[in-house]
Amino acid sequence: MKRVFLIMLILFLLLTGCIRSSSKTLEADNITIGLSFSSYVMFGADQGIVDNLLSQFNSLSFEKTAEQIDLLTAFHVSFSYKGKGVKSFWVDKKGVFWLDGTTECFKVSSGYLDYQYIKAVYEGSQNNSARQDVQGRIRGEYL
Repeated sequence: MKRVFLIMLILFLLLTGCIRSSSKTLEADNITIGLSFSSYVMFGADQGIVDNLLSQFNSLSFEKTAEQIDLLTAFHVSFSYKGKGVKSFWVDKKGVFWLDGTTECFKVSSGYLDYQYIKAVYEGSQNNSARQDVQGRIRGEYL
């Protein structure tokens, strides 16, 4: 089971184009959010949402922790700018992070990232996607 998860994790990270950024303040124009083992991944959001999450992330400082990430509640967030990945992280409901494709665990030492906001954006995009699919079927676009 662990082997399958690691293979899926590696493929997901490769597909999202994780690239390390040397600058503390990042720029992004797009975002991808996935939830642990869910098959649904949110691609893209309004610039206001991207800016809000990026601002929260840019405010963070990290320190290593012995706590382990809870993969069942972990969101994978990947920022991109002009089609290229600029930053990627996983965060669980306890605030344990993996940064830029590593599996080393970190906690926030200063700053704030709202896990519930990420969850709301992700769940809201699922509802919008389902609503658009239903509306498309009603209009005959998918027949």
